[in-house]
Amino acid sequence: MTTQPPGRALPALGLLLLGCGAEPRTLTIEVVPGREAAAFQEDPPVARIEVTAEAVEGDVAVSASAPPGGSLDFGEIPADRAYTFEVRGEDAGGAAVVRGRSVSGIYLAAVVGEVLPLFAQRAGRWARPPGQLAASRVGAPGAALAERFVVLTGGAAAGDVDPARLDAYDLAVWGGSASGGALPRAARSLVARGDVVLALDDEGATWADVATGETAEVPLPDGLSSFAEVAGGRTIEATDGRSFVVGATRSGPSAGAPDQPAGAPGPAADVVLVVGADRKLSVVRLREARAGAAAVWVEGVGLVVAGGSATGAGLEVLGDGATTFAPRPFPPDPTWGAGAAVTAPGEIALVGGVLEGAAAPTRRLAPGCAGASCAAVALEGAALPAALAGVAAFALPGGRMLAVGNEAAAGADGLTRSFVVDLAAARAEELPLREPRRGATAVPAPNGTLALLGGVHPDGTPALAIETFFPE
Repeated sequence: MTTQPPGRALPALGLLLLGCGAEPRTLTIEVVPGREAAAFQEDPPVARIEVTAEAVEGDVAVSASAPPGGSLDFGEIPADRAYTFEVRGEDAGGAAVVRGRSVSGIYLAAVVGEVLPLFAQRAGRWARPPGQLAASRVGAPGAALAERFVVLTGGAAAGDVDPARLDAYDLAVWGGSASGGALPRAARSLVARGDVVLALDDEGATWADVATGETAEVPLPDGLSSFAEVAGGRTIEATDGRSFVVGATRSGPSAGAPDQPAGAPGPAADVVLVVGADRKLSVVRLREARAGAAAVWVEGVGLVVAGGSATGAGLEVLGDGATTFAPRPFPPDPTWGAGAAVTAPGEIALVGGVLEGAAAPTRRLAPGCAGASCAAVALEGAALPAALAGVAAFALPGGRMLAVGNEAAAGADGLTRSFVVDLAAARAEELPLREPRRGATAVPAPNGTLALLGGVHPDGTPALAIETFFPE
């Protein structure tokens, strides 16, 4: 069992590891607050901390608890299992005010040294874990990689940085950044599959294995005249292993540049690049070319693309197994820059975006509807108080969603801002970033949090610290 150094408010956990044929050893798990040093002392303060270790194999699950500053002892647990760790910090009333989660599959026997850090943060807020990226980008594509990293590449470099370089933050050790070297091209869109990424720019597409360094150029699929038709589009993941790069979601070439506000829609596009689970590429085209559209995968419905057109149907659906998009009889929706998230089975919400030069309303839609039942329901009071474009929307528990985007109004600073939207209560509340920045990228992280990477501070300096949000 380990003890706490004087003055420390966070616990250290002693684990006696039992390996196969090896002498047992003790490993200390240190719960760290990252750059938010007072996270455990803020009101209401943490009164009790519980840490749970659960083996991915399902045969080991242990936990221990203690007040802050105390020591926790799991006793003897096998070192040859892959574990996920959860931290729960409760106030005096038993409410969880601090949360933390490791990536999945940490083999304790493989931990270098005697201390494994575990980052925990105040619930419902952005927080900065330890370490930082080696370089920053503005308006860059990002992804989760190898179930361990969040990565950033391409975009507009903030400083003297090769735009093709891949920079990664390691969520397993929370201790800093790692650069994966340069990709074969400066990506405008990115698709990640395990250790492998597909980097797309206007000139072509390349698969790159970041573990081995092997690369493979991808020929143009049938139906695509140039990768410029789709490069810059947002990547939408389906639950069946497919990925969709939706050209209609892209921003204009000047959007995200360090010296001007981000958010302008790119040229209208109708191309959707389909990346199969087998990595084969194919093309599907929308019925209507759209600019600054929103896109989301809806289980049981398919790929939904909404808005971005003053003439076409309000949204189109590529059904599961379908080879063509089907319009739904919603009125035309010229909103650009909105984000979409699934908020209930078969239902989505559109949040953010710009309509006639002002902040667009927040709306609920059922994309699987038919005929007269297809109607968007505007939620009065749930509209964002500022016009944001390039919005990424994420569903939260309790009928809420998180919207992250860049100021798009004329004369605005183009700052990246985030809001929690409560659909049931019809209200939107800003969730301030720890470090104001422009042109940041939101990426769902492998440990179930949301990570915000990159951008530049208002004074133009690179924003190197990442910020995370625990959604539960």
